Amino acid sequence: MIQAEKGIHPKQLPNVVSLISPDSDGKKLVSEKDPAIKVMTDLKVVKPYSIESSASIEAINNKMIACGVRLLFVNDPMGDLAGLVTTTDINGKKPLLYVNQNGCSRDDITASDLMTPISRLEAIPIKEVLRSHVSDIVYALEHCRRNHMLVLESNQEGKFIRGIFSVSQVAKQLDILITPSIQANSFAELNKALA
Repeated sequence: MIQAEKGIHPKQLPNVVSLISPDSDGKKLVSEKDPAIKVMTDLKVVKPYSIESSASIEAINNKMIACGVRLLFVNDPMGDLAGLVTTTDINGKKPLLYVNQNGCSRDDITASDLMTPISRLEAIPIKEVLRSHVSDIVYALEHCRRNHMLVLESNQEGKFIRGIFSVSQVAKQLDILITPSIQANSFAELNKALA
């Protein structure tokens, strides 16, 4: 049994209470001129989540919810990185198209059926990220029409995914409200807010 040094005694909340705002002084968390690294999810700091290529669409969804993420890396049977799968992949048109093209049920769909394979993904070298600004990342995301952009780091041991840029994360840090999607209006909203 754990023994407490001090007793903490919660008290009843008053009838009127508000949430504190981290932006209470009116400043944005970042601006478009800030270094791009400020809006990158650094995988040296934040644990990346992955799932097996054979995982069902339900397992993908459940893991995303449990981990609080919108993207999972997909590992092949050997444990190597095969691609990535996002909430757009599992909740968008891809499952219906796959079912129609393959004559199967939604329950038969796996991560490998929905993922974007590594061969079709773009990445920004970490060296470029370190020389870039937030506005450069917004432009790159818009240009590639993706909700996520990977960051690649190379060293003597090989090439590694070092980080991720996310439209929703960039918007959050810029204090801009947008609906995450790969539709042009999300990028237009982000660029309009930067203008």
